[in-house]
Amino acid sequence: MASPSPVGAVDWTSFQETPAGVRIAGVAKIEDGRGDRWVGLVISAKSDAIFARAITSELLEHVVLPIAPLAALLLAFSLWQVRRLTRPLREAAAEADALDPTMLEGRLTEPKTPQEVRVLVEAMNRALARIEAGTRLVREFNANAAHELRTPLSIMRLAIDRLPPSEATDQLRGDVAGLTRIVTQMLDLAQADALVAGANGSVDLRALAEDLVAHMAPLAWAAKRDIQFVGKASILVEGHAEAIARALRNLIENALRHTPEGSLVTVTAGPGPRISVRDHGPGVEPENRQKVFERFWRADRERSDGAGLGLGIVRATMEAHGGEARVEDAAVGNGAVFVLDFGRSG
Repeated sequence: MASPSPVGAVDWTSFQETPAGVRIAGVAKIEDGRGDRWVGLVISAKSDAIFARAITSELLEHVVLPIAPLAALLLAFSLWQVRRLTRPLREAAAEADALDPTMLEGRLTEPKTPQEVRVLVEAMNRALARIEAGTRLVREFNANAAHELRTPLSIMRLAIDRLPPSEATDQLRGDVAGLTRIVTQMLDLAQADALVAGANGSVDLRALAEDLVAHMAPLAWAAKRDIQFVGKASILVEGHAEAIARALRNLIENALRHTPEGSLVTVTAGPGPRISVRDHGPGVEPENRQKVFERFWRADRERSDGAGLGLGIVRATMEAHGGEARVEDAAVGNGAVFVLDFGRSG
């Protein structure tokens, strides 16, 4: 039914449902200086969906457009506030990613605000402190255990030397020599882990390598191998002379074990701040060139009589000096070239 207009109303609208659909009628009075005018409007439609377009237009004009600038401003402010509050968290994450695993004393900077981030960083620092204490305890135990084992091994070696010559005596002597080598490597590894680069001043790599080759030449000749040194100019780096000598000694011993009888091991100082040891053995497969420096890793555990610590000592020493230990292909022929590169430390 039609909605009758109120008596005396200036503007009115009626709504009527008919069998044909919806009928809307309305009248509005317009007053201006030229007199009163009346405008009438009648709309017929099959359903009330005709209102959707009008409602959408009204919402867009009177709701969305006025509120959009304010909403954009509030969104921008919220994003700025969130970034400001989470900046200490991002900085802490960047510091955590930059922590050097060899520097156990490293900690995260504790921000003053916000409190939630400060509490989290403080908890992380306490966790790092516990990790440091545990790691130092393990290192001290390894060093103390290795040190304590040296005396009974020396006593065993003397006792074996007094036994009558026999195959069993030779086997015992070899076993004690192997244990002594492992204990020595454990001590070397503990000392390498405790290094602080640069504390001992300047080291001449050429002089150090030349002296070590001369010292190990009788060992090479006894094993029916040859060894030579190549290098002329002095090469100065900052670091521990004794630790670098231990690392180089491990490389030379490794080369003498893997190169065939009658072949040559070449120790080269330079070019630049580096020392290389080249052998003529089977070489190292490309997929194993990083693994060989892992502690206790051995390519063939059935045939190897070592514990896999020698090259681990080499890598720990080079990391403490800010350098790098790596394996390269021999330029000519078979074999491998082990490199102590101090270039990154300068």
